[in-house]
Amino acid sequence: MRHPAKIGFSALLGLAVQLLPVEALAQEFYVDLHIGYNIVDDGDPEFSPDIPTSYEHRPGFGGTFGYLSENNVRIESELTWRGNDVDKVAGTNDAGRMTNLNLMLNLLYELEIGGGGRYGLGRRTPLRPYIGIGGGGGRYTLEIVPNLAAAPLVDDKSYALSYQGIVGLGIEIAESAMLTLDYRYLVSENVKFTDASATPFEVDFVQSTFMLGLRTSF
Repeated sequence: MRHPAKIGFSALLGLAVQLLPVEALAQEFYVDLHIGYNIVDDGDPEFSPDIPTSYEHRPGFGGTFGYLSENNVRIESELTWRGNDVDKVAGTNDAGRMTNLNLMLNLLYELEIGGGGRYGLGRRTPLRPYIGIGGGGGRYTLEIVPNLAAAPLVDDKSYALSYQGIVGLGIEIAESAMLTLDYRYLVSENVKFTDASATPFEVDFVQSTFMLGLRTSF
C-alpha cells in the first residue's frame, strides 16, 4: 500500500512549477541553521506480530546550504539530527533510544507576497511562505534495554532511504537575514535492524519536525 505522503509530494512539486510568479527574487546562495521539536509518529518494530512502541518527543537540529534562483525556486542540501527516547514497548518495561542523522536534497518554491507581479498585493511584505519536497538517506541507531538489565535487547545501526515534505514561512528581519518557521514530514521505510539474538526486523519511521531557523544569504 502506498504511503499517503508519496501521493502528496508529486502534487506539491507540480504546484511549485505552476506557481512561478512574474516578479522574481534576486538570485543568491544561503545557509540556514535550525533547531526544533521532533515527534515520532510511527516506528513499531515489525516482528510477528508488530510490537507497539511509543517515543518521547525530543529536539532536533541541523543546517542547510542552498541556492535561490531568479524564479523563486530553491535547491538545497540539508543535514539534520533527530533523537527520541523509546518511552515504552508494549507489554514490557523496556526502554531505549532512537537517533537518526539525515542528509537530504530539497527542492522548494518560495513565494514573495506583495510588490506587484501575479500574486502581488501592491506593497512588498517581509513574508516568504514556501513549500517543498526532499529525498536522501539517513543513519539510524536503535537501542532497547529491558528494565534493570545490563545487556540491551537491541543495539544496532542501519542506513535507509528517506523522503520528506516541507511547508514553512520565512520572515525577512534584515536585507540578508530571514527567520524561518517550518514543518517537515520525514518518512524512512523498512529500516533494517538485528536484535541481540541475531533476529532481523524492520521499522517504518514517520517523523514530524517543527523547526525554527535563521537563514543568511550572500
